[in-house]
This record gives sequence, C-alpha cells and structure tokens, in this order.
Amino acid sequence: MHKAKRVKIIRLVKRRADLTLAQFKDYWLTQHARHERRAIETTPLQKVVASFATGEIALGGTVPPFDGMVALYFRNLKDARATFSGPATAAMREDAKSFVDLSLVPPQIFADEYLMSEKPGAGASIKSSGQIKIIRTVTRRSDLAHSRFKEYWLKNHSKLEERVIAQTAMQRIVATFALPEKDRKPDFDGMAELYFNGLEDIRTMFAGPVPAMMRKDEENFVQMDAPAVRLVAEEYVIGDKT
Repeated sequence: MHKAKRVKIIRLVKRRADLTLAQFKDYWLTQHARHERRAIETTPLQKVVASFATGEIALGGTVPPFDGMVALYFRNLKDARATFSGPATAAMREDAKSFVDLSLVPPQIFADEYLMSEKPGAGASIKSSGQIKIIRTVTRRSDLAHSRFKEYWLKNHSKLEERVIAQTAMQRIVATFALPEKDRKPDFDGMAELYFNGLEDIRTMFAGPVPAMMRKDEENFVQMDAPAVRLVAEEYVIGDKT
C-alpha cells in the first residue's frame, strides 16, 4: 500500500445532450486537453487524468448517469482550492461548456489517493492512453465516522484486495478518500478504481466468487443501499509535470 504525495479533485461529468459519446470523447482529447495541458504548464496543477465510459456495465450497475471523470492532481490542498476556481484555469472551465452538460451539478470531491495493491510489473504495463478500469463511488456506512470508514478500508479491506490481485486478472487497485470540507458533506466518501488488461478479464472476474466476497466485507464499512456510480471506463493521462 502506498499513499500518493499529491491530492486531487475528482469530478464526474455528463456529456452535452447534442453530442454522442464518441464526439464527447474526441472533443475532450483533441480540444479540451489543450487547455488542460496549458494549465499544467502555467499553474500549480500537476497532472490531469480523463476517463471515459465505454458503455460496458459493471456488475450491480445500470446505464451510468455520467460519461466521464476528470482527476486533477496538486501538490497540496491549498493549491487545489486556489487553482481550481481561480482565473488561471478560467479558459479550461469556459471550454467545458463546449462538450459538458453544465445544467447538472457534478459530483465532486477533494481527495487523497492510495495505491492499495498491484501485480508485479503492473506499473510498466498500465497504459497512459486507453487503460481499462472500473470506477465505483462509495458512501460510508451511516453509523461510521469518515475516519473509521477510511481506517477499516486501509487496515482490513485492503487484505482482501491483495488477495484479489494475487488470484485474479485484476492488475491494480486504487482507493480514493474524500478530504473534509468545512460545512459541506462530500458527494461521496470514497472511490475504487480497478484496473484490467481488457474487458474479457472484467467479465471473467465478475462471473466468479470474488464480487460476493468483496461485497460481504464491504458491509462492515460501506452503506450498501446508498446510490453509487459504477462504470467501465478507459483512462487517458492528459498531462503530467513529473
């Protein structure tokens, strides 16, 4: 297990109604990415990762209400707050109108990130463009403080995640935890990102006993009946200062 040195902002987004999923993805990667790379060059923004729904439905999910997700990485929370809403990223926010449905209030959290487990050599095999993964948002059990929710995941659930990495085709597991915000409840408390080499590996794993095993343990810290976003996605690293 390894905690990332940077904090991030995660935002789930829906495409504009007049765009197909392919058009939404193409605009982001060919046009909007220019604004994101410029922001990396000129602001404290360190890294941008965009993820796009494939249309494949993860187990327990329905048609996803969101078409993509952006993760913006910063050295610290102060930089994240100042840059995200500041004038230096105004062009990036303005351009979002060209392809994102801004009539919806997107779920968003400021967060820290943990690499929970990965196969040996996964760091070299994970692709920077088009990497397949599952995204799932998580809400903590209603009787648990956020600190206890996070502690259980890191100290207990992580052991099962290590078993899953060892025994299945899953390549990497990343966990994200919302950081506290004054006078505001986070839109969700955590997120799991599960990395695979291909869609067939996902289908094979979800046809086996692993999902039931994981869900059973999640009852100890996850509000199982809370709304959750589940989608299969392709990940693209738009830019990275390091």
